[in-house]
Amino acid sequence: MQRATDLTIGRTGRSLGIPWSMVMEVAWKNVRLRYKSSLLGFLWTLLNPVLYLLIFLFIFSRAFAEVENYPVFALTGLILWTFFATTSAHVMGSLVENAHVLRSLAVPPLVFPLAQSLAGLFNLVLSFIPFAFILFAFGWRPHPVIILIVPVTLLFAGFVLGVSMALAALNVFFRDIGLLWNALLPAMFYITPIAYPPGLIPQDLRWIIELDPLHHYIRMFRTVVYEGRWPEGDAWVTTAGLTALALILGAAVFRRLRPGFIANY
Repeated sequence: MQRATDLTIGRTGRSLGIPWSMVMEVAWKNVRLRYKSSLLGFLWTLLNPVLYLLIFLFIFSRAFAEVENYPVFALTGLILWTFFATTSAHVMGSLVENAHVLRSLAVPPLVFPLAQSLAGLFNLVLSFIPFAFILFAFGWRPHPVIILIVPVTLLFAGFVLGVSMALAALNVFFRDIGLLWNALLPAMFYITPIAYPPGLIPQDLRWIIELDPLHHYIRMFRTVVYEGRWPEGDAWVTTAGLTALALILGAAVFRRLRPGFIANY
């Protein structure tokens, strides 16, 4: 059975022109190097959202008293946001940071964005374990629909990969992309209903968050984890469509700009 699986993966990798064994090796290396010589190691993955949560509890918990179990509400948004912000930044810089390898070896450039995406997804999955204990401390209990966290997470990871592939390709030619993205992330954080409930947004401004892709993923994630409900059919259609669109556009931008990578690293 294992041999058949390996052969299937091998054929798929060759058909896509992607050396998956190399992607996995680079991804694991990225995970190890990310926390090398760090005293806290993997705990840094938790530190950022936990600090945000403490700030939210201190400032917003009373302001949003109508939100039941506000810590769980806020944390379920912070988990996905942290993954989006950190993974997109790592993927965006992956080509430039590995320019010396790409110049000297016949390595497909797509290996490095894919590897950084897998490393980010690995960190996210691992972070679910301690986050579950934190949620338990605030009175959260899992529901049977919690299994849906798997497809929701995969859809979001696909969306992040698509966006990040385009950013990585553009960053090779225009280094201002990195600065612009770092400036946009705080704005996106406050536009997306992470620290506050969507119901507080005035009706005439609801269209803004409806155009925010992150809102749709976080809302569906909260439906599963925070509310313990099966997401509506339109939520699945919307997020699946956004993921497909991001992957198609990201791959198109990457493919279109790839011939000029060597000259612009």
